Amino acid sequence: MELSIIIVNWNSAALLRKCLQSILSNSAGCDLELLVIDNASYDGSAKLMSKEFPALTFIQSTKNLGFAGGNNVAFQQSQGRYVLFLNPDTEVVGDALNAMLTVLRTRQDAGVVGPKLVNPDLSVQIDCMRAFPTILNQLFDSSLTRIVFGTFNFAGVKPVIKQSGDPVSVEMLPGTCVMLRREVFEEAGRFNEKYFMYAEDVELNYRVKAAGWTNYYVSKAVVVHHGGSSSEQKSESFFSTVMIREAVWEFLRASRTEWYALAYRATTCLAAVTRIAVLCLLRFPTFSHEIRSRATYRSHKWTKVLRWCVGLEGWAHGYKPVSSPPRNGHVLVGREREA
Repeated sequence: MELSIIIVNWNSAALLRKCLQSILSNSAGCDLELLVIDNASYDGSAKLMSKEFPALTFIQSTKNLGFAGGNNVAFQQSQGRYVLFLNPDTEVVGDALNAMLTVLRTRQDAGVVGPKLVNPDLSVQIDCMRAFPTILNQLFDSSLTRIVFGTFNFAGVKPVIKQSGDPVSVEMLPGTCVMLRREVFEEAGRFNEKYFMYAEDVELNYRVKAAGWTNYYVSKAVVVHHGGSSSEQKSESFFSTVMIREAVWEFLRASRTEWYALAYRATTCLAAVTRIAVLCLLRFPTFSHEIRSRATYRSHKWTKVLRWCVGLEGWAHGYKPVSSPPRNGHVLVGREREA
């Protein structure tokens, strides 16, 4: 088996169908296996797989293992020489799989390989490749600063803006879609399950690069990313807003020092206070209803960030969701695996 494609699903059955269809329609010449693990969402994905994709491997976890844990469980049952970790809210376009495989086959130094991520309208997602987190790039990072300062490689987005046709060496690629050799993933220690979500891909890229491999952005490989479908289901509590900061803080503690991580927390606090102050001014009646509505939403978001900075969102530390009740054991495996 040359390629194993692993997809972790959580309440994304509708998008999962499109994802699988896109892979099967664009995998000519690839010797591959597909493994889908549902993180205890019981969203109908088991029925979908049994009815429409019976030849593929389906794993039903009885607890939400997170992105890292789900991928690691499925990886243990995979067989491919190369492994692709793919989000269910994606669609493979054209020859994307072969384009990434070609880089791994022909470049002996290739570590993590990732594609150009695009929106459904095929416009490029500027954050389909990033730099490792630092206090500076986290303090000033936004969609606007990436565009304005992207040519100076702020936040590591220059290769996306320059649109080079050849594979380009980068610091890291997001876990939305990453491919690497099996032995490289093993050498890097697989995904770190300390992170429930949002920084396990950062640490994987970091470990791979630290081991002497080169991470490559492959612009010829195109993958549509619908974006954030799972975490958006918790948007009313700004779940992802808090979890991203928690994950970055944990990564900085591990990769740098405790003091550096505390400095990150302090500067994030300063940024939150500044943004809240500006957003409060935009909520005055002199501004349009649309501006006031956006300012209100964003002030709530940054209030959550401020609360996290001062330790009032303690639930995020070591976050583990409430597990679904067990159903016939910890993990249920599809029929083709039992054979």
